[in-house]
Amino acid sequence: MKDVRPGGEMVRGFYRFPSAPGRLRWGALQSWLAILAAFGPLTAGRLEAAGFALMQQGTAAMAQGNAFVAEANDPSAIFYNPAGLNQLKRPEIYLATIFNAPDREYYPPGGGFSQTNRRIYHAAATYLVWPVHDRVALGVGVFAPFGLGTAWHPEWPGRYLTTLSRLKTYNLNPAVAVKMTPTFSLALGFNALYADAELKRALPLRVGSVALPDGEAAFDGDATGVGFNAGLLYEPWRGIRLGLAYRSKVELKFKGDLNLTLPRPLPATPRIGGNARLDLPPSLTVGVSLSRFSPFTFNFDATWTGWSTYDRLQINLNETILSNGVPTRSIVSLKNWRDAWAFRFGANCRVKKNLTLRAGYIYDLTPVPDETFDPQVPDNNRHIFTLGGDLTIPRFTLGLAYNYIYTESRDKNNLLALNDRPLPPAFQANGTYKSDVHALGLSLSTRF
Repeated sequence: MKDVRPGGEMVRGFYRFPSAPGRLRWGALQSWLAILAAFGPLTAGRLEAAGFALMQQGTAAMAQGNAFVAEANDPSAIFYNPAGLNQLKRPEIYLATIFNAPDREYYPPGGGFSQTNRRIYHAAATYLVWPVHDRVALGVGVFAPFGLGTAWHPEWPGRYLTTLSRLKTYNLNPAVAVKMTPTFSLALGFNALYADAELKRALPLRVGSVALPDGEAAFDGDATGVGFNAGLLYEPWRGIRLGLAYRSKVELKFKGDLNLTLPRPLPATPRIGGNARLDLPPSLTVGVSLSRFSPFTFNFDATWTGWSTYDRLQINLNETILSNGVPTRSIVSLKNWRDAWAFRFGANCRVKKNLTLRAGYIYDLTPVPDETFDPQVPDNNRHIFTLGGDLTIPRFTLGLAYNYIYTESRDKNNLLALNDRPLPPAFQANGTYKSDVHALGLSLSTRF
């Protein structure tokens, strides 16, 4: 395949520059910025839920398959369903820390094997709840509702698509819950979210007929956004509770820089500023909790997530670049994600007054269609097996949760495109992708 462009030509996936280094044109180098921006700063392998939403926000929920919307009886209810805050009769502080260890593998059609680097991704959550009246409870939480992390080996076959992808979010969520009747509560919360993203990939380079070591392209950016959440909790019959929780879409406009690191004798390159918009999706969870069969409580939740908000990623740059030979300041890649459902089953057993054991299962459907499936989000339907428990010692409760997250293997056999033109075959990294994640959660809460 030969794609003739100003200042050079594409040869087997490499970009060949004029033979004399002194004639190297910045416009030719800029065409590679389009490859960096092709999939944007935020499309990376997520840590827990399908897409890149994180449902691991408290150990009680995490240990019972995150089926918690109709139980919601600890401070993490601020995330799962703030209407549950009225169940807490004393002020309480809750701290949680979650560790995720993902493993992703790639098997190309001709044989071989690539694996992501072993890394542990950490998230934390903090909640404070204060009942100010028999019918009113206030709460505030700080947690990470979305997150991503994928680190491939620098020499893997898909290195020109991605080597490192990372997204961190920090969300401040004050909420108020009001008990309208003895069996019905409503709640409303406000969300202020900060996000930080990083993306790296390799750049193939030639000077004349000489292949140089790969360069590296990187994007760093951050953004802020606001939204709201709401919930209700209703107990129509003793021991049977219904819960509903909604989180709104959060619009983020990332601002950051593209930066190129090139091997000698290529010159240093300046940063180019840019921005990209990402709409974090809305979600709606409904569930039922059955506690009529003491000491057992059974929970079932269904969560809809509006991933169709992620239909494309458009990068707007402050300078004109060459994208597939065409001068442009906008880099567009289609995503066409679809809305998706997750089904969560959980149970707990109060073995002793101060000891509760928990277990659960989640079936999580992927939002990623075949035509835009890529190694930054090697996503498919997933099966999540959970267990854990909590131990109360006077005023303190210790929580422990473990999740094994198994993603069904998936074949990539598509042509990823940039501005409606397919990228070179050498960049596609088609083949079979497999992944799983081990997750551990720890929590400590205390009442006053």
